[in-house]
Amino acid sequence: MKRFRVRRTALLALAMAFLAVAWVWDGLAAVGRALAGFIPWARFKEAFASLVDRLPAALVLLIFLVPFLIVEPLLVVATIAIAMGYVVVGAIAWIVLKLLAVALIPAIFDLTKHRLMSMPWFVRAYEKVMAFHHYADQIVAPYKQAAAAVLRHWRRRAATTSRWIPGLAHLAARFARKRANGRPAPSGLEGRG
Repeated sequence: MKRFRVRRTALLALAMAFLAVAWVWDGLAAVGRALAGFIPWARFKEAFASLVDRLPAALVLLIFLVPFLIVEPLLVVATIAIAMGYVVVGAIAWIVLKLLAVALIPAIFDLTKHRLMSMPWFVRAYEKVMAFHHYADQIVAPYKQAAAAVLRHWRRRAATTSRWIPGLAHLAARFARKRANGRPAPSGLEGRG
């Protein structure tokens, strides 16, 4: 029984980590598309798309993996720098490299996905990753629902508590009126004394 509990906890932690990475991936891909909309990269995107369409799928896979192949060895170097005592520089390098990888890989995948999906083994791997994504969603769903229920309970409790404290509801209403009128929120208790 204890072995099952440990295994279930480890699987839940893995599923939550996987979903967190997938959530960040989706969010950064959307941010990348939004930024590409603001920056006049339309010609670059068209040129890159036409290049991807002309290249063989294996070369497109290499384009997709280049950020990973560059960043991962540099992450090892940053980790070694941290171990050698260059903690601040190593940590900053590690964070910047991780953010770069997490920002670039989804954007490149978004631009190369149609060609990558022309390789049968990549389609199978992608389907397995997506199947695990759905499985992880199913594992984490009860915990997400429980967390949402706890948050709803806390909000109701805070609303009830705010009614008990004299003057708090009045202050909140005054704050909301000032915000609605476009005035800045009060920094302290004004009009007192």
